[in-house]
Amino acid sequence: MTPEALRKTRSRESEWILRRLSAMKPLAEAGKVAAFYPLPTEPDIRPLLETLAREGRLLLPRTFGDGEMDFVQIHDLAADLIEGNYHICEPRCDSTPWNGDIPFFLVPGVQFSRDGARKGHGKGYYDRFLKKFPHAVKCGVAYSFQISGTPLATKPHDVPMNYIVAPEIKEKI
Repeated sequence: MTPEALRKTRSRESEWILRRLSAMKPLAEAGKVAAFYPLPTEPDIRPLLETLAREGRLLLPRTFGDGEMDFVQIHDLAADLIEGNYHICEPRCDSTPWNGDIPFFLVPGVQFSRDGARKGHGKGYYDRFLKKFPHAVKCGVAYSFQISGTPLATKPHDVPMNYIVAPEIKEKI
């Protein structure tokens, strides 16, 4: 696939993902939503992040060198974020961590399977944090080409997703 074709596929699939997420009742009903600021290789959910921020419902992660992270409430993406570890936009260092309930998580990953398994980037940030919220809804967000046709091998510490939002069409990359 050419770089231009890949860009178009990612754009089209990101739009599909945004439509699907906007129709999700558990997301609509969640008082707070812990999400991720997308890397260039991840679905572009920034329009949803902007909406959640305006509504006062957005929490974004901030990572620490020891494999830990916390989430911070975000009101304005431009004012509240800086470039952090791994060149990911994250909350400013002086932001206060959220210490309330988190009923809904939008979770990135490298690969997912339809049974809810998730393969991350290998640092364990999300699995460690998600274990603190066993009753929260966990929703993986991915492009179609990130969905495995077979179940992924998991480890005991891996936290499964309740939902995977990804287009059904698989395109070779």
